[in-house]
Amino acid sequence: GESGAGKTETAKVLMKYLAKMGGRAVSDRRTVEDQVLESNPVLEAFGNAKTVRNNNSSRFGKFVEIQFDQWGRISGAAIKTYLLERSRVCQVSDSERNYHCFYMLCAAPPEDTKKLRLADPTTFRYLNQSQCIKLDGRDDSEEYAKTREAMGIVGISSEEQEAIFRVLAAILHLGNIEFVNGEEVDSSVPKDKKSLKIAAELFMCDEQALEDSLC
Repeated sequence: GESGAGKTETAKVLMKYLAKMGGRAVSDRRTVEDQVLESNPVLEAFGNAKTVRNNNSSRFGKFVEIQFDQWGRISGAAIKTYLLERSRVCQVSDSERNYHCFYMLCAAPPEDTKKLRLADPTTFRYLNQSQCIKLDGRDDSEEYAKTREAMGIVGISSEEQEAIFRVLAAILHLGNIEFVNGEEVDSSVPKDKKSLKIAAELFMCDEQALEDSLC
């Protein structure tokens, strides 16, 4: 189907139906059905973006396998993803947006943005190439909270979540590094090491090693 035809939404409705019909009676514990359903907002946060045709366009392919036991109840699930549009991370067309996760992260609570050295999305090269920063009807701060909750339900620990968001923040800071010609032929050096230093801290790696890998 064409972009915006409803493929992702149809799949979500089917997954909700299968989870409902194949669910089991439980009280206050997280179930496989919960994890299957909450995988959707997680995948959308990191793999969906606004395009000229669709405000929540999937920029990757996925194969969802839901497993049932002999009684017809959901016993497990497997999700395979492929063909992520990697070029969107560093190059965004006008009227489109980068992946939702970057804007959500910039709209995180102050204690989180302070740790990750984040500011308004317009201050980052990977986000300000387009005139579209905010989406009507979408609150990125609320989506951040929902995504964190969904990540917990699918089994991603708090420590793993922190590591994931550190990497995302580091990517944004990498995009702000400008290079100028170095002293040697065909060499380059960072114009300002501020963003490089922050990225190295977030990656938890040596600043010089990061510079060498980029230059």
